[in-house]
Amino acid sequence: MTVEIASYIKELLLLNDCVVIPDFGGFVSNYKPAQIKHNRFMPPSKEIAFNPKLQKNDGLLINYISEKEGLEYFEAKLKVETFVDESLLKLENYERLTFEDVGQLYYDRMENLLFEPVANQNLLVDSFGLESFSYEKLYEKMMPKPAMKIQQPEAVQVIFSNRNVKKVLIGVPLLLALALIPVKNKDIINHSDLNIFSQLTEMVAPAQEIVAEQTTVKEPEVAPVINNDKYFLIGGSFRQEENAVIFIEMMKKEGYQPEDLGVFNGLHRISIQSFSSFQEAKDKLNELRGGDPKSGVWIHIKQ
Repeated sequence: MTVEIASYIKELLLLNDCVVIPDFGGFVSNYKPAQIKHNRFMPPSKEIAFNPKLQKNDGLLINYISEKEGLEYFEAKLKVETFVDESLLKLENYERLTFEDVGQLYYDRMENLLFEPVANQNLLVDSFGLESFSYEKLYEKMMPKPAMKIQQPEAVQVIFSNRNVKKVLIGVPLLLALALIPVKNKDIINHSDLNIFSQLTEMVAPAQEIVAEQTTVKEPEVAPVINNDKYFLIGGSFRQEENAVIFIEMMKKEGYQPEDLGVFNGLHRISIQSFSSFQEAKDKLNELRGGDPKSGVWIHIKQ
């Protein structure tokens, strides 16, 4: 029985951020981004921790066992209670409690409950197929700089000699004297006759634009749609709201009608479809189970 329930917990951690064992404790997963350490690339992963204070029954584990083994709810609940009693007895005898591909629970000498996660085990679905790898450190190659070529200034050719310069300087006063001699102009040009803008232009006042009176038409208010369904198929539970939003968008693309039912034990519970009767919800659940036996979908009953 211990092995079966431990295996169920691993399957639930693949799609949920938290799995609570009622009256025992809860496993919590935290997203860990990709990182580079000691020249080794590590893909994104989930860090698993155990919190003994999470003991309130949220229905996730019991409903999963009920659907997985075809049991009634109270039968699955009794199975979990038996598992808790056996687990506490092992821990009190200083035995290690092993959860497949998740980790081990045990008491130290000071009676502290400790959790040791499995090393190199990645339960992040988005990272399946990604493995860590190492690489050689890259060094910058120093290239020799080319020597700069210094150009010698070219000799400037002298156009005027001293003799020519003297001749030019002598001729300048003569040209100035000729320019000062007045010239009698017989013809007087009336500059006003050349003004092409002297004609009067008739000013036309711009016509005033007539603005039509606008009439605002109020659109009828649309009444909000109220979902009166009582049975919901839960596709996942997420601690981070951004992860819940991503999951909702994924489900919309798959053709479902996802809905955030709110926060339960610190987790956003996302449904993918709702029904008015339990039989309809169970039929749809069996259909999903048939297509994917490892699916973590379960039924949430709205109180």
